[in-house]
Amino acid sequence: MNILLPALILGVIGAGVGTLLSLAHRMFYVETSELQQRIRAVLPGANCGACGYPGCDGLAEALSKGDAPANSCPVGGESVAREISTILGIEAPSFQETKLVLLCSGTRDKAIRRFDYVGIKDCHIRSVIWGGDLSCQYGCLGGGTCVESCPFSALSMGEDGLPVIDYTKCKTCGVCVQVCPRHLFILVPKNTKVIVACSAKELTGRDTRRVCSAGCIKCGMCARVCPVGAIKMENNWPTIDQDKCIACGACVEKCPVHVMHLVV
Repeated sequence: MNILLPALILGVIGAGVGTLLSLAHRMFYVETSELQQRIRAVLPGANCGACGYPGCDGLAEALSKGDAPANSCPVGGESVAREISTILGIEAPSFQETKLVLLCSGTRDKAIRRFDYVGIKDCHIRSVIWGGDLSCQYGCLGGGTCVESCPFSALSMGEDGLPVIDYTKCKTCGVCVQVCPRHLFILVPKNTKVIVACSAKELTGRDTRRVCSAGCIKCGMCARVCPVGAIKMENNWPTIDQDKCIACGACVEKCPVHVMHLVV
């Protein structure tokens, strides 16, 4: 009897909760249109939020109402954009393929730190404590917020303190671009061959040397050694014409601080 009574009470409570949940489902259920369901079926289902909507369901609803362009899903890419355009009966929009790059070379042994940070591994928190522990206000803090936020596990923290991109997993969703407090991740056109892996554009070469031994010192060596004239110094910063670039690696080899990187 002592055992049966608690079991009976729990059973009644469970039945009551189940009934309430069933009623709530009926009351708050929002029927989706056939068009929305068809669009949702072709979306990748990553629910990463890179499109700016609350998951794939939210994007499908916006697309069905004409509130979002057909190429809103960066994960699905051109193929999904074309499928959505077909469903909506509109002309397929242009879609530029991109790849992710990190604009920082300040590894743990090269970026000078003002103090030793001990605390929560979060770049946003780290950046607001006296402006961050790095002497360079443009460098990677190494807190790993990008790694934690990546919905595809395409990022990991390297032993040198910088995030590493796994291009076999990266979907160029742009979530890391949004969460990095120093805006060090950017999406570049697929045909990009060489980048300047540094963000300290506002610093002079001398000031850069004071805070990081792997920062661009604006020496212009890359522009001088480029055999095809693909690199120009504009406002004291290397600007690369990717259409001219032949990915020969001359600038990468000659850069004294090794911030010119070939990208896959």
